[in-house]
Amino acid sequence: MIVRWAIILPLVLALGLSVNYGAQQRIDAMRDAQFDEELLYLPNEQLLQHFTGGMSSVVASLLWLRCIQYTTETFGEGRKLEWLNHMCHTITRLDPHFVDVYRYGGIFLAALEADDDASIELMRKGMLNNPHAWELPLEIAMVYLLNRRDQPDSARHGARYLAMAVATGKAPQHVTTFAQNIQLQHNLPEIERAMWMDTLETARDDFMRELAQRKLDELGIRETCSALTGAVEQFEAKTGRLPSGFDELVRTGHIDQKPRDPLGGSYLIAPDGEVQNTVLLDDAVERRMNRIRADLRRFKEAHGRYPEELDEMVRKRDIGFIPDHPYYGRDWNYDPVSGEVSP
Repeated sequence: MIVRWAIILPLVLALGLSVNYGAQQRIDAMRDAQFDEELLYLPNEQLLQHFTGGMSSVVASLLWLRCIQYTTETFGEGRKLEWLNHMCHTITRLDPHFVDVYRYGGIFLAALEADDDASIELMRKGMLNNPHAWELPLEIAMVYLLNRRDQPDSARHGARYLAMAVATGKAPQHVTTFAQNIQLQHNLPEIERAMWMDTLETARDDFMRELAQRKLDELGIRETCSALTGAVEQFEAKTGRLPSGFDELVRTGHIDQKPRDPLGGSYLIAPDGEVQNTVLLDDAVERRMNRIRADLRRFKEAHGRYPEELDEMVRKRDIGFIPDHPYYGRDWNYDPVSGEVSP
C-alpha cells in the first residue's frame, strides 16, 4: 500500500502538465453547459490503460481518491450518490486487487446510498478476485445481519459469510468472535456496536469516523425505541389503552423524560403500540424501495414489461415477497407504465 500511494504525487504532476489549455476550455464549457459535474469523475478505464502504459493500478489509486472526494462532497450536500457504484466498478476493472475499493465502496453503497444489492454485488466481485481478503465476506455478512435483519434467512446468510471470512485463515480474532456469536445466537446489537466502535477508534479517515458515529447514534435510537415500546406496553396493561403521547408517559412515571433524537428525527407511537423513529423509518423506506426497484428491473428483463402490480412478481415466483412499507398503515405507490415506485 505504501508503494501504491508513494507514486501518486509524481503521476498527479505528470498528468497536470499534460493537460493543455484547450482541454481545460472544454471542461469549463461542460461546466458552463451545466452538465453533471460527476461525469468528470468517470473516465473510460480501457482508454486510461492505453495511455498509462500499464500503470493501471496507479490510475486506480488516483480515481479512488477522486471517488472518496466525490462521496464526501455529494453526501455532505445531501444529494444522491448517482455515480458511486459506476466509479467503484471502473476502478476495480483497472485494478481487480484493490481490496479497499470493494470494501469501502460496498460500505458506502449500503450505509449511505441504501443500495444493499449493489453493495453485495461489488463485494462479491471483490471476493472472486481476492479470495484471501477476509474483509470482504465480513462486510457482506454485516449487510445481511444489520441492513437486512428484517428479511428471512438474513442471519443464516450472515453466518455463512462470516464463516468464509474465518476460513481465509487471515481474519483477526474479533472476526472469529463475531462468527461464534452469530452461531450461538448472541445479541446482534452488541456485534454491531463492537464493529462501529472499532471503526470509530481505528479509522484514519474523518469521513469513516463520522459514518461510524452516525451508525452508533442509530443503534442508540433503536435501543431507545425498544425501551419506549416496553413503557407503552406497561401503560397499556395498566390503563387498557395506548398513551396519548410521550408527555403522558412522563406524567405517569413510565419514562423519566421525553426522548431526544441525536440525528434530528422524531419518535412516534404507532397504532399497534410500537414506538418508531422517523430517521430509522426513512432509512428503511429508502432501502426497501431500492430493493423493489431492483426486482422490477429484473422482472422487466425477464418478461419484457413491468408487472401490472407489485404482487405479480410474487405470483410469478420471481421474488418471495414484497417488503412492507416501514410506516404503519402506508403502502407503496407504484406506476406499472414507468415501473416507478415511491413512498
